Amino acid sequence: MEQKIEAPTTDDLHAIAHQLMHAAELVSEATGATLSGTMADLAALQKVIDSKIVEPEATYSLQALGLAFGKVFVGTQANFDWWMVEDEYGRDPAIRYKQTTLLLFPKTMLSKRIEDGEQVDVAEIFKGLQEMVQEVLAEHYPGA
Repeated sequence: MEQKIEAPTTDDLHAIAHQLMHAAELVSEATGATLSGTMADLAALQKVIDSKIVEPEATYSLQALGLAFGKVFVGTQANFDWWMVEDEYGRDPAIRYKQTTLLLFPKTMLSKRIEDGEQVDVAEIFKGLQEMVQEVLAEHYPGA
């Protein structure tokens, strides 16, 4: 099956919203803060991870934090938006640059690292993602 990229359906949007609400609950529990979709969320996500209230096996919770991380990216970078990508592994939210094939999958950016036992620096991952995206845009989408 080849990759299919399409706008999120109502069900997709509900699933994303539920995971974002779950991430907000985790942040509130660990820090007392609320998620705002701004750069301030990165520190709140870091505190949740550092607090260890989310077990490395708690995939849904970790992926919820990943979506909150993605929401910051969409909120702070021009021309990126949420799309759904369907392939042989299932259907997942992705961040897409304009109408291109440049796709980012924030849902698993934090969870994979935590499940692998890596130290996670949320701000560093975000900065690295921004830099990687800038390089790809410069190389493949000049003038972007």
